[in-house]
Amino acid sequence: MSLTIVLLVLLAGLIHAVWNALAKGITSQTTSFALMNLGIAVASWSALPFIGVPRAQAWPFVLASVACHIAYELFLMGSYQRANFSRAYPIARGIAPLLVSLGGLVLASERIGLKGLAGIVFIVIGVISLSYVRNSTKLDRVGVYWALATGVAIAVYTVVDGLGVRRSHDTLRYAVALFALQSTIWVVAVVVRRGWKWNDRPSTISIGIAAGLMSLVAYTIVLYAQTKAPLGIVSALRETGVVWAAAIGVVIFKEGRVRAIMAPAVAVVIGIALLSVR
Repeated sequence: MSLTIVLLVLLAGLIHAVWNALAKGITSQTTSFALMNLGIAVASWSALPFIGVPRAQAWPFVLASVACHIAYELFLMGSYQRANFSRAYPIARGIAPLLVSLGGLVLASERIGLKGLAGIVFIVIGVISLSYVRNSTKLDRVGVYWALATGVAIAVYTVVDGLGVRRSHDTLRYAVALFALQSTIWVVAVVVRRGWKWNDRPSTISIGIAAGLMSLVAYTIVLYAQTKAPLGIVSALRETGVVWAAAIGVVIFKEGRVRAIMAPAVAVVIGIALLSVR
């Protein structure tokens, strides 16, 4: 894979960590995810008339991905309600690359070689190490299970989208259709349950919508990269965002010590190097 694709996916990982931190920072996770999806829905439906819809053969994947993304957000929201950011995020993102690589191997007949496999192993070891916390509470331990479920959902939608976007032959059309449907379903569900009054503070509304738009940008980059490189490698590079997430957890949320993230971060960097070698 080209250096440009590597850098784009690494950037997507950084953006992904930041929007997750913004979502976690809002006190009510229901409000947070509702505002995010509202921003995504407005942006997606506004772009749809200009971009168009994907090819017919991509629609089964779009619909399957909508279900997977809704499950992913439910699990992610549950993990953030029950666990620290610096723990929930690395666990959720850490198990996905291995599962995605297996999915790409079985469903897309991909071969990434021994160096690629070694790189994925290093990254998984690094991100799982970032998730280790002593003296965790019972609520935090329950959050781990939610984070693990989140990771499974990530792996499933990554494989589904990797296959679907290749059949679409147009990244933007696939992404807009996916996010327009998924975000609309989420917003409608929240309105039915809670009405329109989620939060009356302009700052919270701005943060939530900004997080949603950032998630839209980050995942569109990933979808594009999946048309240019193997699913497992794209997933693994994207998950380097856990290094940023761990740093944010330590510095912003005061969840641990800086030294605790250094060794896992080195493991992740080694993994990136192995994946990037031709």
